[in-house]
Amino acid sequence: MIALALVGLLTIQAPAPKVDSSQEKKSSQSSSSESYATWPDRLAREKVKAFEKAVKPKKASMADRKRALGELKGGISQHLVKPLQKFIEKDSSIVLKREAVQMLAVQPKKSAKKAVLKLLDNAAVTGNPQVQAGLIRALGRTGYVQKDWKQIARVFESDYDNERIPVHEAILELVRDHKEPQAIPLLLNNMDEPSPESVDAADNPPREYWKARWHAWAAWKPKVKEAMKAITGQDFANADEARAAWLKKNRLK
Repeated sequence: MIALALVGLLTIQAPAPKVDSSQEKKSSQSSSSESYATWPDRLAREKVKAFEKAVKPKKASMADRKRALGELKGGISQHLVKPLQKFIEKDSSIVLKREAVQMLAVQPKKSAKKAVLKLLDNAAVTGNPQVQAGLIRALGRTGYVQKDWKQIARVFESDYDNERIPVHEAILELVRDHKEPQAIPLLLNNMDEPSPESVDAADNPPREYWKARWHAWAAWKPKVKEAMKAITGQDFANADEARAAWLKKNRLK
């Protein structure tokens, strides 16, 4: 009964959308390929002063703000962290926010990570999936440790809206790259094709939920298995196999 219902649900759905990550890749490649150098304190302070003066006016155009932000590119300094954080919090342009996040990620790790964690705790900032995804990647670059998992543990499964796919992907990449064992329950919950336990149950989410979740799963399902392999060292075909072959022998602390 459940299987037939699920088949009926999926057959009337459009094919899973291909998430165009070309723009994200170009942006990432641009950031990683750019030459960065540690600035002397005097130079950094001068740059920050000019930057803050340029972006302070409420009517400063996007072109002017972009030009001002560009003047900080290539620099590494403790003095850049707070101005970048403030810019990410307050600027209205998602494009410029994303650029600032990439720049923040290469600043001195201790202070940059502190800023990233504060931004991840700011709902007004994380309301945009592209910015939130960038911050999660920045967290991975600025010294992620296991105690940081609690800050993003609920983010993945809190919303399967397809606009949040970049956030899901960023979390899965973080889990994979840092071999985060605390994410194993999340990976198991999202390894297999999503389906309701009982389509007739009163608490079963509506059809729109399952449609969005299926499309999201179709977009990032390979990353789930990649992350699981990074943690366990094994390939699993499905969640049941993972539980039987590995979890029974490796209890989570």
